[in-house]
Amino acid sequence: FFFQAEDGIRDSSVTGVQTCALPIFRPFTLTHGCTLLCITVVIALALRRGIHQSNTAAPTPFEHALAFINLVVWIVAHGWWQLPPRFDPVTTLPLQMCHIASLIASIVLLTRHPVARAVLYFWAFALCTQAMITPSLVEPPNSGVFWSFWFLHGFVMMTAIYDIAVNGFRPGWRDYGIACAASASYVALTLPVNLLLGSNYGFTGQSRPLNPSIVDLLGPWPARLLLIVPLAALAMLVVLLPWLVARRVTTKSTARRVPV
Repeated sequence: FFFQAEDGIRDSSVTGVQTCALPIFRPFTLTHGCTLLCITVVIALALRRGIHQSNTAAPTPFEHALAFINLVVWIVAHGWWQLPPRFDPVTTLPLQMCHIASLIASIVLLTRHPVARAVLYFWAFALCTQAMITPSLVEPPNSGVFWSFWFLHGFVMMTAIYDIAVNGFRPGWRDYGIACAASASYVALTLPVNLLLGSNYGFTGQSRPLNPSIVDLLGPWPARLLLIVPLAALAMLVVLLPWLVARRVTTKSTARRVPV
């Protein structure tokens, strides 16, 4: 997420009671619903364009274009937060899981690397969906932060769906293991950073998300750390199960057709 604050809009030009007078984004509102609808439409258009490509054996020019557009937005958006007076290592470093997943999405489109595809699938559907449902965002639609937030998070979901529908990715147990290893590495990276800075990257720090989320149900820190890791592994297992079932059904169906 681009930032986490206790209240109001973080803007160096606005202080005191002025902050309270500014409109803020809130989840489960008409704005939130319309934003998700727009993202759904964009994903549908990308799928339609991808499916009608003549040759998808290797990454296509369309996929390259999408990947580079995402990289440009990522660099501009996060680079903007690293400049004074906005820079704050507690909140502005691009260390949230969705930040990294957005970069992985571009790697998937550019290379179709199996490790990147595995991590993207499980992080997108099992974990980053929380950012879509309970976004840690207060900036309204008249802010560039609003649009960059939704672009980058929507891009993660779009690429994960695109990789399945257009490029035929089908996750298995090996991919699940890769995603679990990547998640453990992520926690190993962010937890020391959070302890050192007092930050909350990956929601493994002491503070809570800006808006209500599932993290609020996991109890106080550090006890909730004992729940976050297994819950993440369970969530990734849940999004793997449909493919295991489908593979099992396909295998049985094929076996019935084979003459004895």
